[in-house]
Amino acid sequence: MRILIEEWDGDGAIRIPDEALQELELDVGDSLYLIEEFVGNTRCLVLSKKPQIADRIGELTEAWNSEQRGSLEDK
Repeated sequence: MRILIEEWDGDGAIRIPDEALQELELDVGDSLYLIEEFVGNTRCLVLSKKPQIADRIGELTEAWNSEQRGSLEDK
C-alpha cells in the first residue's frame, strides 16, 4: 500500500488510511513502529506492531534444504 507524506505544522506527517489500520488490526492509541528494512535491494519503511522484525533466515534455509532434498530424490 502506498502512503503519501503530507505537511503538518511544517513537519512531515504520515496519515495511515483506515483500511491499513484495519488490516494491521490497530486502533487509535495503539503503538506502531516504523522500521527500516530491505525488500530485495530496495530500502523500505515497514509499519510493525513489534519493535523489531524477526530474522527469517531459518525459514529460508529450511525451504532451500527441502527443495534440495526433493531434487536429489528425483534423480
